[in-house]
Amino acid sequence: MITVDMLVAFIILVWVFVYTVSYGVWTWKKKNRLGAVMIFLLALSALALPLYTMLFRY
Repeated sequence: MITVDMLVAFIILVWVFVYTVSYGVWTWKKKNRLGAVMIFLLALSALALPLYTMLFRY
């Protein structure tokens, strides 16, 4: 069952993910390919690890 606190946490996680990916796209356009790839990996881990914890904690 999804609670309000899980929903708020999910919204915050998606917000952080979108913000970080947009920075990665900006970095990619500035020709910093390695930096952009690392930012995309950071964004993915910042989304996946807390979601994994939230899903298996409840």
